[in-house]
Amino acid sequence: MCRYFFLTMICLTVNPRWVFGQEKSKERYGPDSLLAKTEKRIKEKFPGTRLLNFEYGQSLDRQFESELFGEHFQEGEVRFQQNFQATANLPFYASQRWYLMGSFNYRYTAFELDNMVVEGVEDADQNGGIKFHYFSTTLRSMFYGCLFNRPVIYNANLLIDGNENGLERMKGMLGLSFVLKQTKRVTMTLGAVVFVDPTSQIPFFPAFSYNYHFRNPAWELDFILPQRLLLRRYIGENDRLSVGSTFGSTGFYVNMDHPDYANVYEYGQLEIRSGITYEHRFNDYLISTFKAGVLHFIGNRLTEKGEPTGDFIYKNEQRPTGFFQIGISIDPFLANKD
Repeated sequence: MCRYFFLTMICLTVNPRWVFGQEKSKERYGPDSLLAKTEKRIKEKFPGTRLLNFEYGQSLDRQFESELFGEHFQEGEVRFQQNFQATANLPFYASQRWYLMGSFNYRYTAFELDNMVVEGVEDADQNGGIKFHYFSTTLRSMFYGCLFNRPVIYNANLLIDGNENGLERMKGMLGLSFVLKQTKRVTMTLGAVVFVDPTSQIPFFPAFSYNYHFRNPAWELDFILPQRLLLRRYIGENDRLSVGSTFGSTGFYVNMDHPDYANVYEYGQLEIRSGITYEHRFNDYLISTFKAGVLHFIGNRLTEKGEPTGDFIYKNEQRPTGFFQIGISIDPFLANKD
């Protein structure tokens, strides 16, 4: 849910005079309009915002230990974790100030467990694979305006998600972002986000972005707090290499069939991925992505659906491990030229 707010930060890395310079234009949405330019800027940095995006990733083996209701529970080895994600983004309304989009997401997560020990006793029955499916749909809206005589973007999102057993929850988010500084090489933005979700550990937090173009035009620093810190180099017209870290999460619903537990729980896995990202543009609308590096786990918790994540019943600690990810994006709208 949080990732949609960072899109507003990216929108404002375009020249702020576009926000008001086109107010007198009668063009609603064309290749030279503000919305077309900002939309393309978003898609350049976030593959998941393109018309169609497919990603497959795998993390390598690592040891883990866990607790259930505050007591030592399981320990063992995650041989590997697989993730597949498919996303479709369908814009359905655009004007000079408003932009509305519907997003549809499917994520498949699978774990392979081995050498499982439960409360000090080896339990071979716990070994093997576990699979989860997750679906979500999001209505995302952006409104372009003015605050303190500066261009500002207001952002609101409504998300409904679930799994193969049905719909589970509805969540909301509100945010805004405006430009602090805009020069030829430096863009700084400041914003805030509020989660309309009683389970959120942090209902409100500020956000900050800093983008710096070096004198050598091939190099760029891209920083969005707390989502990413990347040093990027452009290689020719069709390739881009980034080095740095990104913060993200993996989550899904877990259905229980046991009288001592609730029917549905939410599992959340917070991660920091550090390494390289290589992107290649085959043509105007087909882009591939490859990522590899080290994966650090910040928190892994299981919480009853609808309850604050601080009231978790289960948590585990996993050792850092390696990962790789490949992706392909398809978006005919990227063919529009600036």
